[in-house]
Amino acid sequence: MSRLLGYLSLRARLLLALSAILCIVLGVGGAVALNAARQVGGQALAQVAEREAEVLALSLTEPLILGDYGAVDQILRRSVQTSDITHVHLHNEAHRIEVRGPGRAASRPVWFAELLGMAPAEVRQSIVVGGRSYGRLQLTLGPGVMEDRLWRLLSRVAIVSVLSSLVLALAMWWIMRANLEGLMAIRHAARRLLEGDMDARVHLSPHAPPELRDTAAAINAAQSRLQQQLAQLDADKERWRVTLDSVGEGVVVTDAEGSVRFLNPVAERLTDWVENEALGRPVDAVLPLAHEDQTAADGHPAHRILRLAQHTLEGQAQLLTRTGARIPVHYTAAPITAADGGLCGAVLVLRDDSERRAMLSELRRLAYHDPLTGLPNRRAVEGRIERALRQLKESPSRQHAFFYIDLDQFKLVNDTCGHAAGDDLLRELAGVMQNTLPTPRPGAEPPVLGRLGGDEFGLLLFDTDQAAAEALANRFIEAIRSYTYRHGGRDFHLGASIGLILLAAGDDTGHVLARADAACYLAKRKGRNRVALWRLDDEGLRSQSEEMEWIGRLERYFAEGRFQLWRQRVVCVRDPTSEGYYEVLLRYTDASGVLRTPQGLLAAAERYGLAPSLDRWVVRQVIAYMRDHPECTARYAVNLSAQSLSDPGFVEFVRSQFALTGVDPSRLQFELTETSVVYDVDTARRFIDAMRSLGCGLALDDFGAGMSSFAYLKGLAADTIKIDGAFVRQLDTEPLDYVIVNAIAQIGRDLGLKTVAEFVETEAILEKLGQIGVDYAQGFHIHRPEPFIGPKLE
Repeated sequence: MSRLLGYLSLRARLLLALSAILCIVLGVGGAVALNAARQVGGQALAQVAEREAEVLALSLTEPLILGDYGAVDQILRRSVQTSDITHVHLHNEAHRIEVRGPGRAASRPVWFAELLGMAPAEVRQSIVVGGRSYGRLQLTLGPGVMEDRLWRLLSRVAIVSVLSSLVLALAMWWIMRANLEGLMAIRHAARRLLEGDMDARVHLSPHAPPELRDTAAAINAAQSRLQQQLAQLDADKERWRVTLDSVGEGVVVTDAEGSVRFLNPVAERLTDWVENEALGRPVDAVLPLAHEDQTAADGHPAHRILRLAQHTLEGQAQLLTRTGARIPVHYTAAPITAADGGLCGAVLVLRDDSERRAMLSELRRLAYHDPLTGLPNRRAVEGRIERALRQLKESPSRQHAFFYIDLDQFKLVNDTCGHAAGDDLLRELAGVMQNTLPTPRPGAEPPVLGRLGGDEFGLLLFDTDQAAAEALANRFIEAIRSYTYRHGGRDFHLGASIGLILLAAGDDTGHVLARADAACYLAKRKGRNRVALWRLDDEGLRSQSEEMEWIGRLERYFAEGRFQLWRQRVVCVRDPTSEGYYEVLLRYTDASGVLRTPQGLLAAAERYGLAPSLDRWVVRQVIAYMRDHPECTARYAVNLSAQSLSDPGFVEFVRSQFALTGVDPSRLQFELTETSVVYDVDTARRFIDAMRSLGCGLALDDFGAGMSSFAYLKGLAADTIKIDGAFVRQLDTEPLDYVIVNAIAQIGRDLGLKTVAEFVETEAILEKLGQIGVDYAQGFHIHRPEPFIGPKLE
């Protein structure tokens, strides 16, 4: 039944329902009317029967009193013939009379009488006169008369009911027609919208019911909003397509079955597929990936996303293009979920990893290779040393050696010909050293030659003994000495100092490098161009080892406040009573509380790059002292290391200290040793110019100790030169010293520079300085150093 209803239209359903309702109403109404007619007819028939019995009894009273039973019989027969009485019976003690009649013919149909089912009415009446009973009358009245009446009445009711039903049906048909037209218009518009006609709208007559008008208005409003949303979706789709087309990575979108639905131009270039040709194809056919890791080797990323519903997948793979090329790519895959949470596709983002991997490969190469010479760098050499030490732990019978190679006179080429020439020289010498390396035996590990930094190189030899290592080191020195570097019409010959250490199983990489460096330093101290073997009992190496211990001591002494500043007066030779100025001297107390001079400390600080920190502390303390003691108007001279000259932040540090304290910069003078200036003349010149621009004084200390003093003096804007004490100590007894000091003083006067003589120990020396014309003097004869900043002053 429900399937049959599914094929009926709304009009047919309404008509069917209306017909069923009318039938039910008519059937129920007819049954109710018939039942009511039966009850009412039965009651009316009983009443008629009682009246007939009363009338007949009255008619029979007189004949019964007279005993005229013949008259009684006639009356009874006449009543049966002239009325609806079908049976009458009179009986008393003497007589019994019974008459039956056919009853009158009825006009109602037989089926109606059967359907009505009325029974004849039977009445019993006693005839009593004066207290005497003359008999008992029994009368039966047939239902014919009542059935005829009811038939006529119900026929009229049925006709009225049928006519009313027809009128009602016509009215309902008209109502349905008027309303179903609006529903059909709504249906037609909905079908057009479903078919993709976004311009379909519902048009109703002004007389349509308000419910339909409201429904049509809602549908039209929804259609307008849908048009706006579709227009927005089209705009968004175009915007996202333009965005995806413009991104620098390939984007591939699939549906829930893994078929390609979109490729941006980058993905087309990567895969060699055109989007129109790729649409609908399986993603693993358009985008075949050869995985590079085991974790991704169980299927295409898009299929894994769709099968396992993972959030994201990421990995490295080789993309096999349509033309057969292989491109390394980095991919990211993510699911596309529908509004109900189900998967409706996947998106893959591909990045061409060729350039990045090439860069990473180059970075890895640069991380372990020196970009100038192409040799392994310090990190690579350290790694190979660690490997060699592990081998010694596993096989104690093996023997490895390490060279620390430092080029001699390299700075001369760098300063004379420029850094480009120095770089070229390093590249050529690297080739010379590589050509000197021995050919390893079959199956043996080859030696590792690397650049440790600057003009320092390292060489690790596997499975060698001391004699063979020393022989190779000497060949290296000879090869470097024999090499001639030509630049600008000049020939340069360099040398090399080599520190040699035999590796031991208990060593670590830091100890190996430090000890080899110490041995190399010892080779330089012994005259350069030689090999020094690390031995723990070597006096020179012990002193070098002691210098290394200063690395830890320096920070500890700073933290414990063990440093002090002393000062020594520098006076005018012509007037020793003048105020002059002070040179600042550094002292410290050791662990036992003994006050010591800083010779070993300063050497270690210079060698291991700690001197700038020490210089900054001294400058900070002196400037703070001048701020806190305004009553002292003397000037102070502070010695600086060569490392502070090349420290790019030192000048700004000094400037900030003057700005914070308000001290006059002209009260501070910096003393630079000749060796620090000669080490890097250009840097020294820039530093001196910067300090003079601040207002500070500059002095060249230990002047005359080097061969290049006079050559460099012309290009430096110093205002004071301090004559090296070696020429002053015996000035009164050594004529040659007198000549040298006199020459320096004369040059100073000619250049407009002040001269200072150190180590003035006697009055005779002071008098000689006055004769020569030296401006200032300094020494124990004039003033012994005194503390002025430090713990002992508190």
